Amino acid sequence: MAKYGKIVALLVAAVLAVSIVALSGCSTPATPTTPAEQSSTPAATPPKTVESGKLIFGSDTSFPPFESMNGNVAEGFDVDLAAAIAKQIGLTSDFKSYKFDTLIPTLVAGGKFDAIMSGMTINADRQKEIDFSNPYIDSNQSVAVKNSSTAKSAADLAGKKIGVQSGTTGQQWAKENIKGATLVAFDDVLAAFSALQAGKVEAVVNDLPVSAAVVKDATRGLKIIQEIPTGEQYGIGVSKANPDLLKAINDALAKLKASGEYDTIYKKWFGVAPSSK
Repeated sequence: MAKYGKIVALLVAAVLAVSIVALSGCSTPATPTTPAEQSSTPAATPPKTVESGKLIFGSDTSFPPFESMNGNVAEGFDVDLAAAIAKQIGLTSDFKSYKFDTLIPTLVAGGKFDAIMSGMTINADRQKEIDFSNPYIDSNQSVAVKNSSTAKSAADLAGKKIGVQSGTTGQQWAKENIKGATLVAFDDVLAAFSALQAGKVEAVVNDLPVSAAVVKDATRGLKIIQEIPTGEQYGIGVSKANPDLLKAINDALAKLKASGEYDTIYKKWFGVAPSSK
C-alpha cells in the first residue's frame, strides 16, 4: 500500500509539472522596450513652405531699423527676429523685397514667399485677406519736418503737402486728420524722407520707430514734432491657407520671448529693453 501511494504521488507531481509548463507557454513573453519605442510622439516636422527647408519672407526692405539693404543683404530687427523664428521651426530664413502695397496680394496669390515681415500693422481690413501672428512689437505714428520748420504739430500742416508711404496706416491717419493736406505717396518711406529733405513736401507722417531712426542721423536735418498715440501693433502676415505655419510662428515667437532672445534682438536695434507693459 505504501509503495502504491508513492507511485500515485509521483504521478500527481508529474502531471502538475506538465500543466505549469503548458500554462507558461500560452503567455506572451515580455519584450524589452527601447527608449525610442517608449515615446509615442513623432518628431515635429516643419510646416509647408514655398521652398523646402526655407521660410521666405516678403518685405519692403526700405524700412529701417526693421529692414533695410546693406548691399545685397537684408538687415534689421525684423530680419534678425525672422531668422530666430525660422531656426526655432527648423528652417533657414530668407528675405525678398517687394513694394509694401503689393505684399498682401502677392502672399494671397501664393508661390512667391511664405509670410510677410515688414513692420505691418495688424488691422481689420488686412485680416480679411490674411492671418496675422501674435503681435511682436508696438508702434505709434509720428510727424517729422525739417529742422527749419516752424510747425509744432500736425494741426500746423493743414493744406500742406505731406509725404507718406503708399498703403500704410500713416497714409490713412494723415488723410483723416490733416485738413486740406495734399498727400504725396511714395513706394518706400526713405523716398518720402528724401523728398522732405529736398523741400518737396512739408512733413512726413510715418511709424514712430522708423522716423526716430531716420531723424537720428543729424546730417538729414530733420526732427519729429509730434508722436501720435495710435496703439498699433505689428504682426507677421501668413496666408489663411497655411494655419500650420501660423501656429509654428506663434509657438516660436513665444519661445523666443520666454528665453530672452527676443529682448537681445530688440536691444541690438533699438538700444533699450522692450517695455514690460
